Amino acid sequence: MTPAPDTAVLIDGHALAFRSYFALPPLTSKSGEPTHAILGFMRQLTRLMKQKSNQVIVVFDPPVKTFRHEQYDDYKAGRAQTPADLPAQINRIRAIVDAMGLPRLEVNGYEADDVIATLAKKAEAHGMSAVIVTSDRDSYQLLTEKVKVLTSDFKLLGPADVLAKYGVSVEQWVDYRSLTGDASDNIPGAKGIGPKTAAKLLQEHGSLDEVIARAQDGTLEPKGAREKILSSLENVYKSRDLSCMVIDLPLDIDMATHAGPGDPAALEALLGELDLGSVRRDIEALRGGSGAGAEAPEPEPQSLAREVPQAEWRTPAEGVMWGYVLSREDDLTATLLQAAAYDGSAVRSAPTEAPEGEGLFEEAKKERPGSVNEAEFVGQREVRAAGAKALATHLQVRGMNVEPGDDPLLLAYLLDPANTAMPAVAQRYLNAPWPADAAQRAALSAQLWELLLPQLDERRLELYHDIEKPLAKVLARMEVRGVKLDSAYLRGLSEAMAARIQTLEAEIHTHAGRVFSVSSRDQLEAVLYDELQLSSGRKTKLTGKRSTAVAALEPLRHEHPIIPALLEYRELSKLRGTYLDPMPNLVNPRTGRLHTTFAQTIAATGRLSSLNPNLQNIPIRSATGREIRKGFIADEGFTLLSADYSQIELRLLADISGDLLMQEAFQTGADIHRRTASQVLGVDEQHVSIEQRRAAKTVNFGVLYGMSAHRLSRDLGIPYAEASGFIERYFETYPGIRGYIDRTLAFGREHGYVETLYGRRRYVPELTSSNRNVREAGERLAYNMPIQGTAADIIKIAMIRLDQPLMDLGARMLLQVHDELLVEAPTKKADEVAELVKATMMGAATLSVPLNVEVGRGPNWFDTK
Repeated sequence: MTPAPDTAVLIDGHALAFRSYFALPPLTSKSGEPTHAILGFMRQLTRLMKQKSNQVIVVFDPPVKTFRHEQYDDYKAGRAQTPADLPAQINRIRAIVDAMGLPRLEVNGYEADDVIATLAKKAEAHGMSAVIVTSDRDSYQLLTEKVKVLTSDFKLLGPADVLAKYGVSVEQWVDYRSLTGDASDNIPGAKGIGPKTAAKLLQEHGSLDEVIARAQDGTLEPKGAREKILSSLENVYKSRDLSCMVIDLPLDIDMATHAGPGDPAALEALLGELDLGSVRRDIEALRGGSGAGAEAPEPEPQSLAREVPQAEWRTPAEGVMWGYVLSREDDLTATLLQAAAYDGSAVRSAPTEAPEGEGLFEEAKKERPGSVNEAEFVGQREVRAAGAKALATHLQVRGMNVEPGDDPLLLAYLLDPANTAMPAVAQRYLNAPWPADAAQRAALSAQLWELLLPQLDERRLELYHDIEKPLAKVLARMEVRGVKLDSAYLRGLSEAMAARIQTLEAEIHTHAGRVFSVSSRDQLEAVLYDELQLSSGRKTKLTGKRSTAVAALEPLRHEHPIIPALLEYRELSKLRGTYLDPMPNLVNPRTGRLHTTFAQTIAATGRLSSLNPNLQNIPIRSATGREIRKGFIADEGFTLLSADYSQIELRLLADISGDLLMQEAFQTGADIHRRTASQVLGVDEQHVSIEQRRAAKTVNFGVLYGMSAHRLSRDLGIPYAEASGFIERYFETYPGIRGYIDRTLAFGREHGYVETLYGRRRYVPELTSSNRNVREAGERLAYNMPIQGTAADIIKIAMIRLDQPLMDLGARMLLQVHDELLVEAPTKKADEVAELVKATMMGAATLSVPLNVEVGRGPNWFDTK
């Protein structure tokens, strides 16, 4: 069974058709019907469908005017006239998309951008990534770490790229467009304010509202900008209204379902009528057909082709090959045959089916007789690649005994944790695009290895050889091993949760006094603030609307009974959509286990991430969230062990800061939160109240994340002055912590980076920003990273040291989630395994304070706690 998709590819149909129309020379079918826009569109569409984990959705503008046209008659009046022969081609594209079984959406009154924006948010809510294919830069307001825009040259654009190119964050994008305008959509902006000035103003003042406020009170500099904004104020507000996308349309679509069967007969008729034989072959290849006997495909149009440099091929040394795979769905045989090239040249063609185990060698011999040495190929023990772990797991699940070897992506990540993917790395260090051809990718990987290795200093070389490279081998085994799920339990929990969600929805309607769409942001805003008159007049800077986010609703929990019901409704809906429904579908039918992917090069702190699903985000603070852990179960004859570092970040703070009072608390085994409350408030430990301990715990854990007095006041429900005084006395009690923060910030401003105890770096250019908000956010990142990053390094060391001893005992390391390891141990050896795990984790680092590890066991993950 094909796994549920993890990425929603959202295509702006009109934009891609328009781009395709001008990218190709005029083409017609034998009957004289124009087809070049159709051909270009379909080439891009099928290319995006090759990734089996993608859910492709095509969105078109409706044939009627949208609400923006109704508000502003001249909206998009400046756009170039649509070519006369394009609309008919777009209609043909619609018909082909439908015949292929792909979801196609058009919503009357709203632009394709609004539908895409809603789908992107919906995908994120389901734990998916989203890739937007559009030419409209307004989509930049949607960008997050999980939502990216695919550019015309197939590069993914994210928040960091927008900041680097335009000098503003994605949160400021609408404000930026409000000032600069957009001539293509007849969005006026502020006359005379260009991109550089707009970016500078937003960098200095944070938001458009603040810029306007400073202009109106006469303090905005320079004076010329102040006058231009004030004279264009109506147009600036108009531009903001036009630029804001709608993100909460009531769309009825299942994000976690692949394309349907479509209408093969209608599709065949359409492609035959349009003489698009190459498109037919592309679609057959997607569905596993051979396409044999068809005519040769048309050449790739130069305007859409990727310019790939012919990289020099470097013959692998010592029988170790360089290779690369896009994902686990890639054709393994094709990748290896293209990348191995043991005779010094790249194989560029391969069979379409990936054989199992050593059959791969036989397939290679048939493809290139005499080109592959059997001992080197079948006896291969280590593979070098950009993303070596992914390639090694490919081979391991097919019965081949290989492990991940050297990896230039890991080198790049250690040089700068912003290097998370090969396209950006190749562009940054070789000034070359990441090629589509596997053999050329292998060649570039080898060149990057030689280029990057000398750039690592001694400490980061040790990180590579002692932690990241050996960890990749451990993670590969964990991925292949997987974890057993009780799918029946999870489905039952989902059904129970669905019933509770339905009950909550009815309660919400009762409290509101009417029926409305609870998932509609605008309808909810009207109910809460206009009809129920709840206290919150604050409007969000981005949309100018009153917030309905959880952070805005939480302080209102005791103001009206609709709020607790609404918050529970949202929590349950998110849990059900993100975990309960998708996870059973991700279980491998052959192994009966869930095989998540651990990512080493995502988090800037060095922490591991996991994908498909993201197990790092399974909630543990709510009782309902913890229930999900009951679905992770031990295999027959085994038990689960959960080993968790206790308060590791606070212990590291005590060690790194050198604060003797905090160190003494941990050295004597004191309750750190009770001890902190006693020291800060000047009361005997035995008389510390529950509320006082809770306040101390909140500050202990919040200090590294820049907790403000305002936040502490809100979280604890205490007066601001009391919260402010508590934080002030906290730093007086633990002066070493204030000293650590000051030293770390000074080091970061001088060197441009901060680092862990093991030398892992994070660059923080925000520390010298002239924008106060950006600078303060950078400061919080800077003094948090050495603590969080060191904790990540320590648990990685523990995992490496545990790997072989656990296997020797017949135990299996299954998951790593933050500061916790989940191990599956033979029931008869559970005590021995527990002792081994605890001793190894506690001994992973030598600090001035002891590391403490709590180990629990049970038949499922929940019961280990």
